[in-house]
Amino acid sequence: MKTLARLVLTATALSLFAAACAKVPVTGRRQFNVIPNGVMNKIGKTSYRQTLSEKNIIKEGEDAELMRKVGKRIAVVADQPDFDWSYALIRDKTLNAWCLPGGYIGVFTGILPAMENEAGMAFVMGHEIGHAVAHHGSERLSQQIVVLGGVAGLVALADSQVDMDGKQKAIVFGALGIGAEVGILLPFSRAHESEADVIGMMFAAGAGYPPGEGITLWDRMSALSKGPEVPSWISTHPSNDDRQAHMKEWMPRAKKRFERNKLDYDTRRALWVK
Repeated sequence: MKTLARLVLTATALSLFAAACAKVPVTGRRQFNVIPNGVMNKIGKTSYRQTLSEKNIIKEGEDAELMRKVGKRIAVVADQPDFDWSYALIRDKTLNAWCLPGGYIGVFTGILPAMENEAGMAFVMGHEIGHAVAHHGSERLSQQIVVLGGVAGLVALADSQVDMDGKQKAIVFGALGIGAEVGILLPFSRAHESEADVIGMMFAAGAGYPPGEGITLWDRMSALSKGPEVPSWISTHPSNDDRQAHMKEWMPRAKKRFERNKLDYDTRRALWVK
């Protein structure tokens, strides 16, 4: 009987492990994730509200309208029916952008000059959406699940049944790529960043934007990083040379996707300059 019980437990554990090993869209990488998407989406929504509560949000104007237009195009390609897509243009000089689980996107005005044009915006938003679609935050949070009281503990946090203490908040916000201090970027791993680059480039290409703009954008980012203060969106990410090399490996596939969907106007026309 003990042997049978061990076999049953082993089989159960293996089935749970198999269920937790999902494929990342586009790249096909296998990842370990034990947190239900619905829970993460609720955490994303709660974190979004907290993050925006102390920020100056630009709701009208050409920049805000363009951000929403680009975001919606990327969202169609991302194809996440359970996401509650939301877009906020934040008046802040910080060179930053993020997308929380559930499709809650924040773009800081400080990053607009680095984007330079609509295609650059599409790549940055595609990159951040890539993090959310690839469940990078959930993957990282799965490693801290015991500290947070298991999945049941996360459900309670997601439903606001309990308040997060300082340690829990640091873990959750850190896993999502934003800091406990509103809007401060915390780094994803180099593997996650490179993966988000590829997903973002493919999403942007599928939405009709030239994938080569991702390479050009990182040249502009590299130029910005040579100043006395390294912007957070650069300092916490892998080297530009490494990420450009990885993107170039995917470029032939991205170009094919772009050719099937390209827009009929110049998306590289300069809109923002430093």
